[in-house]
Amino acid sequence: MINRKTAFCGASALAMMIAGTAAAQVQPQPQPAVPAASPSASVTADGTSPAADTGAAQISSAGPAPSETADADIVVTGSRIPANGFGAPTPVTVASATQLNAAVPTTLGEALKQLPALSSSVGPRGAQTSSGQGGAYLNLRNLGPTRTLTLFDGRRFIPNDGSGQVDTNLFPQALVERVEVVTGGASAAYGSDAVGGVVNFIINKKFTGLTGTIQGGVTTYGDNAEQKYELAYGTPFAGGRGHFLVSGEFFRNEGVEDRLSRSYSRQSCQPIALPAGSATSREFACDVRVANATFGGLITGPTAFRGTTFDASGQPIPFIYGTSLTNSTMIGGSGPRPQFAPLISELEKHIAYTRASYELSDAVTVFAEGNYGKTHNDYQVGSYSNQIGTTALVIRRDNAYLPTTIRDRMTALGTQTLTMGRYDDDLPRTQVNADNETIRGVLGLEGTVFGGLKWNTYVEAARNDRHLALTNDLIQQNYVNAADAVVNPANGQIVCRSTLTTPGNGCVPVNVFGFHAPTDAALNYVTGTNTADQRFKEFVAAGSIAGSAFQNWAGDVGFAAGLEFRKQSFNQTVDALSEAFNPVTNAEGAYRVGNAKAQSGEYEVTEGFLEVDVPLLRDVNLFKALDFNGAVRRTHYTTSGSVTTWKAGLTWAINDELRFRGTRSRDIRAPSLYELFQRGTTSFQPQVFDRATNSTATNVRSVVLGNLNLTPEVAKTTTFGAVYSPSFLRGFNASIDFYDIRIKDAIASLSFQQTLDDCFNGSAASCAFVRRNDAGQLIQIDLVTQNLAAFDTRGIDFEMSYKSRIATDANLSLRLLGNYVDRYIQRTPNVVAVDRAGQIGTAPHWRMTGQVQLDAKPFSVFTQGRFIGGGAYDKGTVPTDLAQRHFNGQLLVDTRIGYKLPMGGDVETYLSVTNVFNQLINPYVSNGPSGVQDFDSIGRTFRAGVRFTF
Repeated sequence: MINRKTAFCGASALAMMIAGTAAAQVQPQPQPAVPAASPSASVTADGTSPAADTGAAQISSAGPAPSETADADIVVTGSRIPANGFGAPTPVTVASATQLNAAVPTTLGEALKQLPALSSSVGPRGAQTSSGQGGAYLNLRNLGPTRTLTLFDGRRFIPNDGSGQVDTNLFPQALVERVEVVTGGASAAYGSDAVGGVVNFIINKKFTGLTGTIQGGVTTYGDNAEQKYELAYGTPFAGGRGHFLVSGEFFRNEGVEDRLSRSYSRQSCQPIALPAGSATSREFACDVRVANATFGGLITGPTAFRGTTFDASGQPIPFIYGTSLTNSTMIGGSGPRPQFAPLISELEKHIAYTRASYELSDAVTVFAEGNYGKTHNDYQVGSYSNQIGTTALVIRRDNAYLPTTIRDRMTALGTQTLTMGRYDDDLPRTQVNADNETIRGVLGLEGTVFGGLKWNTYVEAARNDRHLALTNDLIQQNYVNAADAVVNPANGQIVCRSTLTTPGNGCVPVNVFGFHAPTDAALNYVTGTNTADQRFKEFVAAGSIAGSAFQNWAGDVGFAAGLEFRKQSFNQTVDALSEAFNPVTNAEGAYRVGNAKAQSGEYEVTEGFLEVDVPLLRDVNLFKALDFNGAVRRTHYTTSGSVTTWKAGLTWAINDELRFRGTRSRDIRAPSLYELFQRGTTSFQPQVFDRATNSTATNVRSVVLGNLNLTPEVAKTTTFGAVYSPSFLRGFNASIDFYDIRIKDAIASLSFQQTLDDCFNGSAASCAFVRRNDAGQLIQIDLVTQNLAAFDTRGIDFEMSYKSRIATDANLSLRLLGNYVDRYIQRTPNVVAVDRAGQIGTAPHWRMTGQVQLDAKPFSVFTQGRFIGGGAYDKGTVPTDLAQRHFNGQLLVDTRIGYKLPMGGDVETYLSVTNVFNQLINPYVSNGPSGVQDFDSIGRTFRAGVRFTF
């Protein structure tokens, strides 16, 4: 392990040394193309880069002002049709690399999370557990990463696995020129998965020179040390007919495994169940502790022995019960706090990218590109994770390790067995190691025909290999056998009871009273390595043509058309014990967690699309311009049949200052390979509230299952809005857009809590997924992918931006982005729908990001405020369940100071502080029923580094 502070200081010092060496050894190239490193670069929504004194916004969803036309046609992600200054009817936010890097994020995904529409994306910072095993997955409008189509230079990128999610950690950050975000349905233009929208990472394919970044960071608590190194090089060859690019990246953060290192976890606040007869079923409380287990073992029954725990040596001592006592929780007392999950997982990634293009003629260019990425993710399954789950250990009177005082009392009372709850702190903690290796290659041709029509065709072949290993995973039946230790009457030695009846079964006894390090033999018997190896493959062949077909009375009629074939498949192999029968749980899977199943699946997709852009009016009364944009796509899936998607939109420019836009679209998402073919993966939910028993159940086993009967979900999306760019205030742009997305037959699996709640409210379908033991205690919840009735969301996006030159060498940029969620409803059959708009962590009403940047050479200062609105804890509850339900939001302030060194090239050193005021997540919200990706659970982070371009 790398020393936490050394990583930060060492990377910073190394950054300065390399910057100086590079300045001395590398001669600057003439007029290099460096939008990724130039803080004064600005990008408008048509992708152009106007001069600094035009006053254009650095990032805009408004689209270009009519006067800001470019000499070359640029395809904006809102449409596949090349356009010169055309504003697509679908809202598009364009972020330059400069803007993305301003707050010094660790990854591209972390930078995009600063946009309100993407703030619920999964990424390393703010994660509560594994962060999707190291991945960074974009999530537009909190509809889920699977409903966000993530593109790399306009093309699909291989998903990490059968879930269909694309890991943006694998993109070459140093060469990203800009990112375009379509915040509306775009399936007709781009294909399945674009229900929430499209995020397109665009590479600077003509970059010339050498650019790089060296960065180190550490939190204010001295943990989660980070290192980041990027280097990219580009050069023309063959007299300018060809161009070559190569880049590499290394990133590592150490993670934070001890959740109790943060004050909100030490407070241990959460809703807990109240005894029968109380005014409400639950109340909010702090200092919540476990009431049915301790690290040394706790006797939970029968009543005469209940409340006996054990000290380190194994001697019985009294257990102190707290107040508001239930079967599993209490306030105060001597039980452990149930804050076992890590805060953030360790991530290490190695990325390489290369691209070469060559003009075969004036009309034809051949290109090839390759991606290689390797990520390693490491985290614990809870800090003290080796318990049996909801199944208590049974201790018999003749247990060899049972203290004499307890045995004598059992004999006197005629008691044969005791039940024990225990956290095994004397066993190694279960550690998840996830390794992903991605290889992707693309070969294509592009060019022009018939006096300007642009065409391109390409093939892509890619694969992802994932190795998942859970070390020190408890083999539950072996642990039960080992804990049942007796004295062998033949020789007086302590052995397992099972060995007396089955000699040579390999069982080695363990002492579960107090703290006793097991022998290596015992450890090897009760724990093992749970593995799953998966290969995911993707093949794509596609071709398209676009341009101006002809002219009508108002101008050029544009079109784009194309065909695509795609095949995806996966195959997973697992260790034998993962599929073995487990008598403890009465199900497949011998281990406590994991237990992935051997599984495989594949599908093929064939699709074709047509998009048209038709000008309707020009310079007629109140119509400076009126344009129609429409698209239709027919898609056939071998697993779910054929579907049709379409889009129709209008843009109406009243004059050069005011433009209206609107779209209506039909979008689809077909089920992913996992959603269809997954056979089950086991995990444990730390806690759920069981309304049927009015108690909080802890460590509830869950199994995720696919469903071959799924059909594609269909979304109807409506957007309309306005863009205002006043002539009296150059550099100012404002936009506002309304959106309404209604998904029918939505593909999803309900959460643990939703499944339980829906069952309690009368859903027979949900009750089929809930399993209880003979005593009625909750033991397992199956999370089965289903076509739910509907998923609706509605809201407003708005943005204002202003950029101005305030002095000869000083530019000021202001920007405000916001999102208001008015409706967020997931509907299930036979259950009253709950609008969760305004629920904290799920769909807070307000999300806003405000930014101020001042460039006064050689200094630059950037400050950012990110606001996540507060809201109800759980809008599905009723006042008789939980009286206090509203919590405040969070305002996070980030700042960065940069200084350009007076040397050749463009070299800038910088210091940034993320979450300046160290605002941490609310302790109740951190244990809430909803996702908390919006909130910062890590705290203030310092980063320093250097960026250089020559």
